[in-house]
Amino acid sequence: MRGGMGAQVTQVFNQSGIFQPERSKHKAKAEARESGAKNSAEIAEKTAIYSYQTAESYKDVWHQVADFAKLNCGLKDIEKLSEVEVKAYLESRIADGVAHSTFQKECAAINKLENALNSYANKRESGREYNFRSVTHQVKDEQGKSLGRSDPHRAYSNPQGVVGALERTDHKLAASLQHTGGARINEISLVKSSQLKGNGRLEVQGKGGKVRELNLPDKVYTELKSHIEKNGNFKIDKDAYGRDLRAAALASGQDATGSHGLRWNFAQYRMSELQSGGMAYEQALVVVSREMGHERPDITEHYLR
Repeated sequence: MRGGMGAQVTQVFNQSGIFQPERSKHKAKAEARESGAKNSAEIAEKTAIYSYQTAESYKDVWHQVADFAKLNCGLKDIEKLSEVEVKAYLESRIADGVAHSTFQKECAAINKLENALNSYANKRESGREYNFRSVTHQVKDEQGKSLGRSDPHRAYSNPQGVVGALERTDHKLAASLQHTGGARINEISLVKSSQLKGNGRLEVQGKGGKVRELNLPDKVYTELKSHIEKNGNFKIDKDAYGRDLRAAALASGQDATGSHGLRWNFAQYRMSELQSGGMAYEQALVVVSREMGHERPDITEHYLR
């Protein structure tokens, strides 16, 4: 291919068909599952790019890879990009000490570049084939673990153990509201009697002032109602709660992932519960997203990893 690397990347992006903003990402994922994809990696191989934000983010990485390959490996034709240049690029990023989350994003972008180049080659009938995923997986497994992780929010392996190890009863109640109701800490650091709607329903105000209802187990709702009747409201100090959670996690033999980790547990449990009841994945994802106060289902999918 002729032209500068920037122009070549743009040509592949525009002519490969990898960018499909008119299509639904969630519908495409559902179709991928129906065609046999069993995990996120297999789904990624069968899907395109559907949002403008993701497209710009991935294209930036493609440009970085192409410029690196030209400068360090003498590559002049993006169609000749191989696993050798991709591996060299990834190893250079690790040597630079890039953040783990950034490295993961770049690997995902490179995997989509594989999709785009294969599609481009098929349309031009060039006979070329690309397999960058084997390299990204290899480098991630062998070297990527050394990178610092900036996102500590992960589900607890034993959330009941964390709740049980909390010292204060009000902190136990707060943790239960998060674990069984999917509440954000800011939503339940102060709860008034007017928010109790009966039948286990608790009204909270989330991000952007959005109001939703949490559906709590009878035991947790009753404990919250009794606490408010006795004290006038339910109120906790978020910093003190966080310190108690960290101590409880360590006491129960788990990594301290913060109060948000309990929302991860809620998301995973609810998805499993709904699907076990016969609900389809995409439908369950919409329900759980609504219960967690997420505007987009793909945000909730982040919690299911």
